[in-house]
Amino acid sequence: MEYHKNHCEKSTNKYYKYNSESRSGLFHKGQKSKTLLEAFNGRDYRISICHDDVFDKPIIMRVIDKTRDQVLYDNSNDNYAQDFEFTVTTSIDLWIEIEVQGDSPLTGIDSKSIIRRDSNVGCVGLLIEYMVTPRKGF
Repeated sequence: MEYHKNHCEKSTNKYYKYNSESRSGLFHKGQKSKTLLEAFNGRDYRISICHDDVFDKPIIMRVIDKTRDQVLYDNSNDNYAQDFEFTVTTSIDLWIEIEVQGDSPLTGIDSKSIIRRDSNVGCVGLLIEYMVTPRKGF
């Protein structure tokens, strides 16, 4: 599944390159998932999300420091921005967490046993791009 390659908006900066940690997945409302990103010192990163129209509420994206379990960025505090750019000054392992808002179609014991067949599901794409951090100063 390569939804992210065809639907997420790529950077207009020609120096950004595709990162193989980019992902696409099938999601239902109320679902949360995360993937690991090894972010290296001396690189700039751009993370973009895109999704099928079946989701009527914005998708939440969080960048979390894996070691300290600390949220470093949450797009719900940034008007649900669809992309986020940052510079890494020390190599770090990050969780990129995606949450689809809405009522979950899961039912059963502890609401985790089965999924209603008539549920709306759709694709969510996570496009990760990187480049060498440009030199600053003279």
